[in-house]
Amino acid sequence: MKKTVSWIVVADHQHARAYAHDGAGQGIKPVEGWEFATRLERTHDMVSDRPGRKSGVGGNPVAVPQHSDPNREAGKRFMKDIAGAIAKAAQDKAFDRLVLAAPPRALGELRQALPAAIRKMVIAELDEDLTKETLPALAARLGKVLPV
Repeated sequence: MKKTVSWIVVADHQHARAYAHDGAGQGIKPVEGWEFATRLERTHDMVSDRPGRKSGVGGNPVAVPQHSDPNREAGKRFMKDIAGAIAKAAQDKAFDRLVLAAPPRALGELRQALPAAIRKMVIAELDEDLTKETLPALAARLGKVLPV
């Protein structure tokens, strides 16, 4: 009988790592080669100090409001990249079930970026930042959703 492999993907907007779980009492172990990181610049370092200007009523210049936050957009792109890597791993049959752990906004963006077929593989979600947890601490935190 084939064992059921669960992946636990722990992410935030700058880091993502996957851990494998092969069954009760087996603990978790990092998935080799499945660690991603990016560095988000602070928003004020990414845009000019002053908003753009355009000609307003009577030719007077008015400020053009900024409609998006470049830092937030970069974080969303990172979550989409992680979702793509998860989808590739699922296609390669690397896991059977999936647990996602990320801060609330990142979790929502990751969930939204996952294909519907992969979302069906999700057995639990933890809406907290666990990216800095040690392996034993992470295993203890996962005990409520997996028989680690």
